[in-house]
Amino acid sequence: MPVVVVVDTNVLRYALEAEKNIRSDRETMTAYEVLVKLLSSDTVVLVLNEETAKEYSRHIEAVRQEIRRKRLHPQFFSLLRIIKAKSKKVPVEMHEFDIKGEPVGRKDVHLLNSAKTGALKFNTRKAFVVTFAQDVYRGKEARNGKGVIIYLLNLRNENERKMLEELL
Repeated sequence: MPVVVVVDTNVLRYALEAEKNIRSDRETMTAYEVLVKLLSSDTVVLVLNEETAKEYSRHIEAVRQEIRRKRLHPQFFSLLRIIKAKSKKVPVEMHEFDIKGEPVGRKDVHLLNSAKTGALKFNTRKAFVVTFAQDVYRGKEARNGKGVIIYLLNLRNENERKMLEELL
């Protein structure tokens, strides 16, 4: 059974910065390691909708500008090639959620919508949103009427990182 995962843009950006050694703090290294593990797993399916893809593009371009400014070579990302091959696009759909904990800020509901649409498309009851954002995701899971549970995993939390590693 596939494991549906949506990677927040902050995790993607930190991982790309770690790949090019722009930053080497604990969070960027964690993002890189987690993303590499996700991409190397045969059961993980990365899903994104059009809104998530636009956010990814903005962050990728920001990292590319930083690479140009620092004159780093080579300027391509090996992670992006793997992500492109591994990710599946899902349509933009709006869903209702019952969030356990504090509600998710409206600006990042597209990640939950991607996760739910991906879970329905791949016939699984669980989906995961992987993030570092503490200001938006204060809940632990989001449910809906169709039996899909979306787990909000904050990589700053050691227990939530372990939960993700157990899946893999």
